[in-house]
Amino acid sequence: MKKKYLLLIGLALLFSTSSCRQEQTTHDKMTDSLNDSTAIVLQLRKCSRIYSSEYQIHKIITNTDILKLKGNIINQKVDMEIPSGLRKIAIPIDVTIKGYTDLALLQEKNIKTEGKKITIVLPDPQFVVTAVKIDRKNISQISELMRNKYQEQEINQLTRKGVASIYKDMPWNEFLETARSNAAYTLFPILQTIGFEEIHIQYRDDLKTTPKNQLLLFKNLEKRSK
Repeated sequence: MKKKYLLLIGLALLFSTSSCRQEQTTHDKMTDSLNDSTAIVLQLRKCSRIYSSEYQIHKIITNTDILKLKGNIINQKVDMEIPSGLRKIAIPIDVTIKGYTDLALLQEKNIKTEGKKITIVLPDPQFVVTAVKIDRKNISQISELMRNKYQEQEINQLTRKGVASIYKDMPWNEFLETARSNAAYTLFPILQTIGFEEIHIQYRDDLKTTPKNQLLLFKNLEKRSK
């Protein structure tokens, strides 16, 4: 399947910080516990998921299907195209992806404190496909005399494959940095209230070499247009 797409990235900060910031009145009690990693983890876990950004991606999925005759005729292998057996399709889709960091997965081993200095290694960010909309009005296809048009089931199957391939060409370094920065934006005031003066928020060192399809989750295949 040949694929062409136009990538449109819209960064919309969706900070989910209310649950953590509502707890800041209790931070004074923790000021004398800068080295208590357990207490710090329990406090930060209250933030739950920090949604960092939303991405709108427009992609055109294309497919060319040629009808062929294959087999053996009089002990001769046959592999030939059948005349008028070609069909093609172009499917425009719009994909919504949201990025978040789940602080419920934070562990004590992810936190290192030295006096008023703290380093936090965040859980891996996740990027969730929340909606896929097929622009059915603008689907373009041709089918020659010997072929039927693409059916609904085939269109959905091609859409699934197209969405599954999105991770290959996404600007992951940019996405990861946005997720880290937004997590830091949420955590800095909390950690400063606790009493830390030097704060480092980061992901694990080898995150950028992780297969990116492990970071991309799929929640919904298609949201039909009416």
